[in-house]
Amino acid sequence: MSSKGFAGRTAIVDLGTGAVEVRRLDEREAERFGGGLGLCIALAARAIPGPHGALGQENAVVIGAGPFVGTDLPATSRVYAVSALPCSNSIGWCGAGGMTFGCGLKYAGFDHVVVKGASSRPVYLSIHDDGVDMLDASWLSGKGAGRTCEELKARHGAQAGVLAVGPAGERLVSFAMAYVDGVSTLGRGGLGAVMGSKNLKAVVAGGSRGIGVADPVLYRSLRDGLVERIRRYPYLASWQDLGLLSSLPVVPAEVYRRLRVRRLACVSCPLGDKDMLKIEGAAPGDIVCSSSAVNLFMPLVYGMTDPLDAARCIARLDELGMDMFEFFGIMRLAASLQEMGLISGDPVIDVSSPSSMLSWADKVVERDGVGDTLAGGFDRIVREFGEQALRCAPPTFRGMVTYVGPLSALPWTYFGTMELGQILDPRGPHVGASGSPTYFARRGLEVFPGHLARMGVPEQAVKRILQGREGAGRGLNVGRLLRYSHRWFTILGSLGVCARAQVNRFYSAGLLARLYEAVTGIPTDAEKLAERADRSWTLLALANAGAGRGLTPGEVPRAWYGGEGFRDYVDGTALSLEDIGGMIADYYDEQGWDPVTGRPSPARLQELGLAE
Repeated sequence: MSSKGFAGRTAIVDLGTGAVEVRRLDEREAERFGGGLGLCIALAARAIPGPHGALGQENAVVIGAGPFVGTDLPATSRVYAVSALPCSNSIGWCGAGGMTFGCGLKYAGFDHVVVKGASSRPVYLSIHDDGVDMLDASWLSGKGAGRTCEELKARHGAQAGVLAVGPAGERLVSFAMAYVDGVSTLGRGGLGAVMGSKNLKAVVAGGSRGIGVADPVLYRSLRDGLVERIRRYPYLASWQDLGLLSSLPVVPAEVYRRLRVRRLACVSCPLGDKDMLKIEGAAPGDIVCSSSAVNLFMPLVYGMTDPLDAARCIARLDELGMDMFEFFGIMRLAASLQEMGLISGDPVIDVSSPSSMLSWADKVVERDGVGDTLAGGFDRIVREFGEQALRCAPPTFRGMVTYVGPLSALPWTYFGTMELGQILDPRGPHVGASGSPTYFARRGLEVFPGHLARMGVPEQAVKRILQGREGAGRGLNVGRLLRYSHRWFTILGSLGVCARAQVNRFYSAGLLARLYEAVTGIPTDAEKLAERADRSWTLLALANAGAGRGLTPGEVPRAWYGGEGFRDYVDGTALSLEDIGGMIADYYDEQGWDPVTGRPSPARLQELGLAE
């Protein structure tokens, strides 16, 4: 039985040589970076050389789980991976609900695994009490992500956690993802392709070691109080019933309830925010699992009319192992190119047609004809088709579609931290809320102080955030707010707490600090948690700045500003490029980074102990 939250070991695996090194956890580093996401960043910064070659043997993948993972604290099974990602060619994080994988990794006695090199044959890793084995995976080649998870659980036990890729990852489709236990998605940005480039089909984790805590009495008191607050939450039953459909009702509730078999949950989640649906013709047994039913019905946004057709399409994309947002964004662009005569031949590309999308999904994964170009993502399409492709493309940034905003899959109008975060996160666009109260809501400014206090935002910073931007005359400074949203997200990720809004609302910076001390025994307060998160996020920015990945306002997607672009969060006026550029500068300033390049300043690096 381990103690103090951390399992106590890190595995270093070289797939090229087959060597496995097991190291004791560096307690000093664990304290400096908090664990979980923070320690993933620190390990990746050392393991990944620059410039980044995401699909080269020199790239590494770091997978880890924080000190709360494996305890029975609510919604604490989050898993993270950090690697150079092929879509953006930047070092980025990927996060997922850990299902059983996060606990399996910790119970096997490991907090992190660092995967280097590439195998000459398909392999998978088995992580267990006694160490790590590299096993033949040729019998899994070509199998879907969900099927791979099922077969590995059948071989290693139902309680084992499985991280796996589908055929898209094996064939290096740039927007391939990995899947956790066949349910959660890990790897927007192309982590699945990175695993495929290493001939790594899957990682299996499970063990019997367990996780202890440093102060059981304090831990139980804090945990019991937290559980009771969740039980009293007036919207708990609604979230348990509908999950994310409560916020994003892409289909009527009665349609969802008719198809639902049951809700699914990560091992410590009180909500069960994932789904198992019965979709006739979608999979063997007609049973489909998803991290949210919202994902299964997302093709309705692109013009499909039948929810069942939409779900069948997404179920196929999941089994192939492809990011649905990137796939549909690329297919919309391909349809325009086909209409212009730049893409010839059958089948016709029609994003509203289930049969068309299923056919083209196979062509992309098989890299058949023009499917090979599409598999390379937006950057390759623009390289091959030139200016016309650039004019037809949906809003993109660093080779990835922007998921929220004008002409995007989620056409939200008001510009908050999630929207700005699509271009100010080093990894590129994503749909994480980063803990901000602006997430898919337009709240009055009077509610912000309470939200910000819960996130641990200093009082003087709250004043700067609510004063608006200098000269703009508006009452919310989104750039400065995003700096603290990124901090809050990093705190949650480093501990292992789910970042979904309906869960992290029950945690505060002060409570997390007390829980961290109760679990790990490391003296901690909210300010120390914040410092560890700042150190981790700044190191991630520094790793990318070293590869020349600074952001300039000229890179902002054109559709984001002007008459049909984003609106100001407070007064609803159209944003200009100058407005967004000012927010970018404010974010850098609040972080203590260079206001032009976004590179962490020497003074800030010295302050965080990163000067070396």
